Amino acid sequence: MENERKACEIAKALLQSDSEYLDKVLHLNALGNSIHGQVWDTEFHVFGVIASDTDHLPTENVRQFCSENMLKNSDSEIEETIKFYKPQVVNACNAILSKYQNV
Repeated sequence: MENERKACEIAKALLQSDSEYLDKVLHLNALGNSIHGQVWDTEFHVFGVIASDTDHLPTENVRQFCSENMLKNSDSEIEETIKFYKPQVVNACNAILSKYQNV
């Protein structure tokens, strides 16, 4: 039940803010894999898709090692990803909260 509680915590944070978006998405993908064995065809599905689409972008702990130009390009790509997947991410976060909030 710890993974489900953590998923709810991150889902709430993701609904409130796009800060550290990539890290939150990757964490939800990992939690979904832990809860279900794999994220595909679950409420965590979109996080697996985004993780796959963005696996070349730096996470927060890697950003300090990146050039200014790389960060600029990465931030631009992350912004595009946020816009493109926003409706699906909101739906997935709400589904996670609905399913696990009272666990």
